[in-house]
Amino acid sequence: MNNRPYAAVMVAIALFIVWQGPLPLKMYGQSGIDYSEFKKKLEPYFADELVEDITTAMPQGASFKIWGYDVGDFSGDGINDVAVSVNVLGTRRRESIVYLFIDNEGFLVNVAKFPLTYVDLPLEVGVAMRDGACYVTQKLKADHWLIKGYQYREGALVLLDEFVSDKVDSYGHESYVNYTTLESRERFLDAKGVEVAKADYLNLPAYSRGRQIVAGYRDDIIVDRIRNVHDGAFWWSGPDDASFTGKVVYDDDYLYLRVDVRDSSVITGRCDSCAADRLDVWFDITPPDSVTGSRRIGRDDRGKLMFRGVSDSGLYALSIRIGDFEDVRPSVRVRTTDELTESQQEAVQRIRVVTTLRSTGYVVKVRVPFLLFGYERVPLDDRLVTEMGCTIALYDVDNEFRGDEVSVIATSAINTLQPGTYGAIRFIPDELWYGETTNIFADAVLSYLRELGF
Repeated sequence: MNNRPYAAVMVAIALFIVWQGPLPLKMYGQSGIDYSEFKKKLEPYFADELVEDITTAMPQGASFKIWGYDVGDFSGDGINDVAVSVNVLGTRRRESIVYLFIDNEGFLVNVAKFPLTYVDLPLEVGVAMRDGACYVTQKLKADHWLIKGYQYREGALVLLDEFVSDKVDSYGHESYVNYTTLESRERFLDAKGVEVAKADYLNLPAYSRGRQIVAGYRDDIIVDRIRNVHDGAFWWSGPDDASFTGKVVYDDDYLYLRVDVRDSSVITGRCDSCAADRLDVWFDITPPDSVTGSRRIGRDDRGKLMFRGVSDSGLYALSIRIGDFEDVRPSVRVRTTDELTESQQEAVQRIRVVTTLRSTGYVVKVRVPFLLFGYERVPLDDRLVTEMGCTIALYDVDNEFRGDEVSVIATSAINTLQPGTYGAIRFIPDELWYGETTNIFADAVLSYLRELGF
């Protein structure tokens, strides 16, 4: 569920544009079916009383057709749920309505209602259930599809992941974001379908310092799988050997990073040049492309798309040695492709690093002034999620006398001078969240509180 490849998601697109079930395509493929026929399709799955729960939720006093449906479990209780795509007749709006229902204690409860526009036919809006999730698809324009995967959890409908297939200039473009694991993938294909650029990385959502993160949203990454080991996999024996979790927050002046490292053998190093565990944090401060929002492409002087290869500007690295947790304090060395201004050099002196030894490893806390990157304050848009390139890389040494036996566990397979290989920090303004979650009882709770005088 949390690691669906591109191919699996593209299968869902194919499922959306054909009718679900045994209905003959030649008869209904361009017209939808009447609700009475749809009710017959549900008879093998639901009792008549449950089907009437769906009837009650349908548009009242209007003629409509059913253009797609699927039955499965997206609430995790092992009991069938249902999703349906409806087109109301007699209106000029190119719009279908997607309804999601869960079986809750013998009732089919409507947990979501999405009015979605289509381009040519209502068939371009559809539903399908796979791997414990309900996928909703929408064609936004020619060669531009959007798929969102939802799951119902303990009273809330949560956005699990999102897939986009579109075109950027003459290139095919696919992007995938998982809001549960914080994984992202992106790739570009030429006119022959040959892959010309790709990226696979983790996102770090950065919320303002002190903000309360509610259930349904993630604000920390977990880096503990073999796919995260980008070098020295032979020396890595699993998450207990070396892995980490990471979290980022911000205020107006500083970026705060916390990394909790799990390490079976902490090597602090006998001298400055001796083999030791360390943490590198790489930043790419070049803004994303203004048209596509992708940081992996840019424009030349004529506005033509180009893929960002080797860069000679905008890259910064913090290389952190953890110290010995007693007499030797942790240290940080700053490297950059840029020539630092006087204020940036002063900002280097304001970087702070603290490390703490734990029974299972150690914790690294870093405070970085935004002035180091040339920003007077946090680079945040109050209305949009703002992206900055960032990769965290843990260098794990298990034997101080074998310094060449190093495992590198990182949030992306980084090539330090190639910004397209960096992961990302996503700065979230206080009015927004990274992902979506909707509590279906929220309106009822608010109504009850108003009755009590709140």
